[in-house]
Amino acid sequence: MRHVWSLLAGIVITPLAWFAVAYGQAVMFDAAQVGGHRPLWLGLVLFAAVGLLLGLVGSLRVSPAGPLFVALSYVGATAFLIARPEAAKQALPDLLEVSGTLIVPLSPVSTGVLGLIGMMLLIAVLSLQRWRSWPRPAAATEPTWPEMLAPSSADRHENTLADRDSFNGFADLRTPADASGVDAPSWSAPTKV
Repeated sequence: MRHVWSLLAGIVITPLAWFAVAYGQAVMFDAAQVGGHRPLWLGLVLFAAVGLLLGLVGSLRVSPAGPLFVALSYVGATAFLIARPEAAKQALPDLLEVSGTLIVPLSPVSTGVLGLIGMMLLIAVLSLQRWRSWPRPAAATEPTWPEMLAPSSADRHENTLADRDSFNGFADLRTPADASGVDAPSWSAPTKV
């Protein structure tokens, strides 16, 4: 099921990130022109948002199906532009206008940005640990009465030779209160002569 959710996320993220990169490039190009209408920081924020979104998809230990879909889409679009430039130009709309900014959907492909992102995600997908499922926790069992009454290994480790001598060989009969020193007598136990 994790592969299905990851694939659905990849299908949604692919066009959104593509559009955000194209819009960010258009905003940055407009801001670089004399008398541009858009601030440069808007394009940088769009690039940072795309980087954060795709970085999370690429680096988190989720199913690799989504990042693989995004990577193959972006690398495939770049390869399609290289192999058949005229067909690639006809497959995408020429210009889109969003709030007065002209966006060229082909620009992220023609500048190589989508190819770069796709290859980065493809390397992230090739990690073998991403394909393994999460280990399932072992079922916790309730301890039985004999297990609860038996001294633990930490209690057994506390019973040193000096403790055995001072209690005349009955070190295993110590209670947790004896080990903690609570209600301990203020006098010291007699020592062997």
